[in-house]
Amino acid sequence: NTRVTVTGDVHLILADGAQLKAKQGIDVSEENALTIYGQTDEVTADTGKLEAYGGSMSGIGGTYGKPCGKITITGGIVEAKSIYDGAGIGGGSDGNGGIITISGGTVTAISVNGAGIGSGANSSIGALVEGGTITISGGTVTAKSDSGAGIGGGRDHTEGAAHGGTTGGNITISGGTVTVSSLIGAGIGGGAYGKGGNITISGGTVMTASNSGA
Repeated sequence: NTRVTVTGDVHLILADGAQLKAKQGIDVSEENALTIYGQTDEVTADTGKLEAYGGSMSGIGGTYGKPCGKITITGGIVEAKSIYDGAGIGGGSDGNGGIITISGGTVTAISVNGAGIGSGANSSIGALVEGGTITISGGTVTAKSDSGAGIGGGRDHTEGAAHGGTTGGNITISGGTVTVSSLIGAGIGGGAYGKGGNITISGGTVMTASNSGA
C-alpha cells in the first residue's frame, strides 16, 4: 500500500501465475535501475503481471521533481498509470524520462498530463523537462495520455514560456507492436505546448493518433 522504492540495480521476475500490485507505484529515481522479466518469453493468460498505480506520481519511475532512472522491460505483463503530472512509465512531475528500454512483454502506460512513456509534465518556468531516451525493439506496447505525448514529453503547463518547457527526448522504435495516442499532445513526440524531440522509426508496427497534436 506504500510506494515501492528501488535502490541500486534491481531485477524482478514476474513468475507465471503471479501478480504484484504496487498501489502507490514504484519509485525508480535517478541512478537506480529496474529490469523486469517474464518467466517465459511468450505472453499468455498465465503470464506474471505487474500493476503500478502511482496516483499523482509516475506509475513506475520518478517522484515529484525527480527524474527517472533506468527501466528495462523484457517480458511479462506490465500496467503503469499516473492520474496527474507523472508519466505512466518515466519521470515524475517536473522530472525527466530517464532511460527506458522495452524489448518484450505486454506493456500499458497511461497518464493525464505526463507522457504515457517518457517525462512528467512541466510546471516550472526556467526548467527544461526532457522525455529521456526511449527505445522499443519488441513486445506489445500501448501508451496514452490526455495532454502529454503517448510516448515522449509531458505537458508544458507554462504553455511555451520563453525558458524551460518540455521536449520529447530521443525516441527509437525498431520493432514490436506500438499503439500510442494523446488528446492534445503528440502521439509520439512532444506533449501539449512542448517540442517534439528526436524520433526514429525503422521497424515494427506503429499506430499513432492525436486529436490536436501530431
